[in-house]
This record gives sequence, C-alpha cells and structure tokens, in this order.
Amino acid sequence: MKKYIEIAIHILVWGLGYFLILNYTSTIGDFRKDKGPYWIAILFGTIMNQVVFYTTAFFLVPKLLRLKKIKTLFFSLLGGFILINLFESVIDYRYLAVFFSSANESFAVNLLYNSVVSYFILLAALSYALIKYWIQNEKLKRILLEEKLSTEMAFLKSKINPHFLFNVLNSFYAQSLRSNAPELADGIAKLAELMRYMVYETNEEKVALDREINHLKNFIQVYQLRIAKEDEVSINFVVKGDIKAVKISPMLLIPFVENAIKHGIDPKIKSVIDICLKIERKKLYFKVTNAIHQSIYGLADEPSGFGLDNLKKRLSILYPDIYTLETKEENGYFISLLILQLD
Repeated sequence: MKKYIEIAIHILVWGLGYFLILNYTSTIGDFRKDKGPYWIAILFGTIMNQVVFYTTAFFLVPKLLRLKKIKTLFFSLLGGFILINLFESVIDYRYLAVFFSSANESFAVNLLYNSVVSYFILLAALSYALIKYWIQNEKLKRILLEEKLSTEMAFLKSKINPHFLFNVLNSFYAQSLRSNAPELADGIAKLAELMRYMVYETNEEKVALDREINHLKNFIQVYQLRIAKEDEVSINFVVKGDIKAVKISPMLLIPFVENAIKHGIDPKIKSVIDICLKIERKKLYFKVTNAIHQSIYGLADEPSGFGLDNLKKRLSILYPDIYTLETKEENGYFISLLILQLD
C-alpha cells in the first residue's frame, strides 16, 4: 500500500509542477506560447528533469552507495549531469526555443538555464535518495536487532547449559583416546568445534571467511563419520583465491551444504557432492552441486534452523542489492550458486 501511495505522490508532484510551469511561465520575461506547441517544449524539459531525478534517486545513489563506491558515484553524477544538460540544451536551442522565448538566446544561455534547473533537481534527488537510504538502513538495523534478541531469548530458555555440553564432549574425547579410537576422538573434537562456533562466534556481525570455511569442513567431517566405508559417498570441497582479508556474516554458507547432504546422498548408489568457493575481483562465488535422489537419507531427521528459505531472508537483510542467489536442476543435478559483492 505504501508503494502505491509513494507512486501517487510522485505523479501528483510532477503533474502539478508541469501544470504550474505551463500556465504561468508565459507571464515571465520573454516566455510566450503563441508561436507553436508550447506544451511540447515544457513537457520535454519536464521529462529531462525526471530523467535526472529518477536516475539519481532510484539507480545511481542506492546501488553505488550500497557498494560504498563514493568516487564512482560522484563521477557518475557529474558525467550524467553534463551529458543530460548538453543534450537538453542542443534540443532547446535548435528545435524548441522558438516555442517558449521571444528573445534570441545563445546556446550558452540555454545551457546555463538548464544547468541551474537540473542542479536543483539533482539536489532534490540526492536528498530524497539519502533520506530513503537512511530510513531503510534504520529499518534493517531494527529487524536485525529484533532477530538477535529473539535468538538470544531462545538460547536463554534452553534447558541445557552449553558449558555442560562442552565438558561432556571433552570427557568423551578423553575416553575415546584411552580406548585407542583416534577417529572417534577426532570426530568428537570436530563436533565440539562446531558447537563452539555456533554458540559463541556467530554473535559477531561478520567473521573471517577462513573461520566459516573451517566450520564447513568440520561439519562435513562430522557427517562423514556416519558414512560406512563401503558406501560410495564423496564430498569434495575446493577453495580458490585469496581468502585472508575476507569477512562475511556467520552461518551464511552452511545451508547450501546441509541441503546438498540432505537431498544428494543415497548410500545405495554412488553419491557425489562438489563444493567450490572462489574469491575473484572482490566477489565471493559459492557453488554446490549434488545429485538429486528421490529419497532423503542425509539429514532427514535433523532440520536446520538456517534453511534455504531463511537464508534468502537473511541475504535480503544483510546484503541487499549486492548478492545473487541461483538454484537450478540440470541433468539430474541440483546446483546452488551464491555470488556476494565484498566490501
């Protein structure tokens, strides 16, 4: 409903502005409307002003400000301002000036007039975009705060103290070593790392990418303990590019792996899951490919709180306008691809 109200206000403002200019400019200075379709000249100017306003307020500022490309934004606005005013002034000088002015102004006068008008339109567009950007950011912060509080409350209501669980796991780890079961001990250690990451480290807004990758590898290794040696199940994880300085929101990649394991593993037949994470040109590419099986064997009894549906909501909040999420089925395989624009 708010969207339609906003559209109605825009139509009303531009329509009123056009009406006032059309009816009252003929009484100012050399303006006149007795030698041709005066309304066409005024309409053309209005359209040019709309191009300046909406390109600035709805495209350049939201997109480039979100990506923190301030220099690119400045030069885009400057270049666009110059080009649109040159174009408008050429059309006015050659074709439309005779419709609205009895004086024989030079091209420079037309350019000056159009530039002054465009300047104020540009200021209005910048103000509009920045205010809207600030309101959206405050709304996102409030949503994130509410989600964080909700998660913390749910955690506080938990009947099991995480310290107790870690102590129990440490006891199991020590017993497995005394029983000469190194694989079991390693699995328990990885499980403890998984829990520690989920309980303590995910409270941060962003974590180092290598920590998130380590969490994924621990998750995969713990799951592989459930796979019998005779089962033909293979999970491949490849990392490409420089990940050292990269930070992302925690628990952002695990839903893809959980989904692939849940739907892509069947112990009765050969199952392969390919995971590839790549950093290239300040973008993160995360691709997961798994075969599609009719039955669910992987994580059927272990629903995750971070499923793909929840992930889409998180991405829209945490990375608005700077992510791409694609899922598709192709030749019996399910492919998920996440692309993130990095800071």
